[in-house]
Amino acid sequence: MSSLSENIGAIVKRKRTRDRLTQNDLGGRIGVSGSYISAVESGTTSARISEIEGLALAFRTSALEMISEAASSATKIYSDDRREQEALLSVFTTLSPERRQQVYDFVIFQRELQNRLAVDAREQRNEA
Repeated sequence: MSSLSENIGAIVKRKRTRDRLTQNDLGGRIGVSGSYISAVESGTTSARISEIEGLALAFRTSALEMISEAASSATKIYSDDRREQEALLSVFTTLSPERRQQVYDFVIFQRELQNRLAVDAREQRNEA
């Protein structure tokens, strides 16, 4: 079973990569070095409460939520798809309402295009 420090480290790494931040970028946001973030992520160093609060602020969550997630006995396993979804959502939430609508319209267009292409391919197979 993983320690609380190891679980915090895994959460920090997952959220940092989701937000496409380097260890140096994240460290700069909370006033520590990138090598310190590396040590936290690997579980070799335990983050202080004040640092967890800074990390939580950087990740738009609360320190309590991060600690609760780390302490939960059920380990969350995130697939690559889930990580990509979180990364996209993280970027999406930073956009203005107008840009969000443009992204939404583009995604709907792409889904409809994909569906049309799938129908065309089925029809061609049925004709053959």
